[in-house]
Amino acid sequence: MHIQAHMTLEKLAALEKQERDAYLAKRIRTIILAINGFTVGDIVLSLGVPSRTVQSWVECYNKDGSKMFKERRGGDRRESLTEEQKAKLKKRIDEGPKAEDGVCTLRGVDMQRILAQEFGVWRKLPSIYVLLHKLGYSCLRPRPRHRKADPEAQAKFIAQLPEALASVAASHSGRRLRIFFQDESRFGQQGSITNVWARRGSRPTAIRQTEYEYLWVLGAVCPETGRAEGLLSPRLNTEVVNIFLKQFSATVAADEHAVIIWDGAGYHKSKSLQKPENVTLIQLPAYSPELNPIENLWHYLKSHYLSNRAYMDYEDLEATAVESWCQAVLNPDLMKTVCSAPYLKCATLN
Repeated sequence: MHIQAHMTLEKLAALEKQERDAYLAKRIRTIILAINGFTVGDIVLSLGVPSRTVQSWVECYNKDGSKMFKERRGGDRRESLTEEQKAKLKKRIDEGPKAEDGVCTLRGVDMQRILAQEFGVWRKLPSIYVLLHKLGYSCLRPRPRHRKADPEAQAKFIAQLPEALASVAASHSGRRLRIFFQDESRFGQQGSITNVWARRGSRPTAIRQTEYEYLWVLGAVCPETGRAEGLLSPRLNTEVVNIFLKQFSATVAADEHAVIIWDGAGYHKSKSLQKPENVTLIQLPAYSPELNPIENLWHYLKSHYLSNRAYMDYEDLEATAVESWCQAVLNPDLMKTVCSAPYLKCATLN
């Protein structure tokens, strides 16, 4: 690597010795190693920093000299981001990593590099996180999205849903409309792992079972009232769905009409599907689990009750599923939160 002769090795070594900030000292050490003929790979192994960070530090040293060894404080007007820069940074973050970033997600060190290379601002890593929080960002786990999902079809469904519900309400005048979201989830001995609190630097262990017994949980939740209905079954087909719909229909009050919004699974569209008179079925767009808030319920149950453990047999699975359902799903206030449907402006039409 080519290094501009801004400072001698002796002066750099003295500067490194005086520097109390370990992070800034690492920057100085990077330049010293580069001058001594170390490659990017050698420096990565020696200092434990990403190769892109090494390249960025060298590039900034060549451009600014010893300035890159000083932390640029947010209070310094020369270094603070303008509103225009903030908007550009938000756009950059929202667009996600580019091919040249070489990563699948932007971490703190990537944001640090982007600020340096694209905005000319140097910040310590803790300052990067403070900036991100000030801009309204948190490190969140994305909701899964199918690669075949059609955003236009989803937007059309959301736009047309109020009209569809109004039509159902008009066809059942005098009855209060209750809107439910329905789905099924498999739960079994192919276990899952969820987060636990542990000492920093440790790697805790948890049971992850790899046997093959399982059962199906069918559920429907009303986001407005938090009311939920469920069914456990060792199998899933149209016959089981019919049983669920029959049992669900019996719980609908005489002065109410239920709307069930669900996906387009084969057993939801079968010719042998038996539709109760007091229930209207509305199908979601294909590959759109993010529009079905009961998906959050399955994640909640697995992360709070069903993970990090083993099950002896089907009876054990069933008992655990019933226990978790009673503890969580029979709590209407919790269900209003877990299964909230923001795109549904009003879950009940009169």
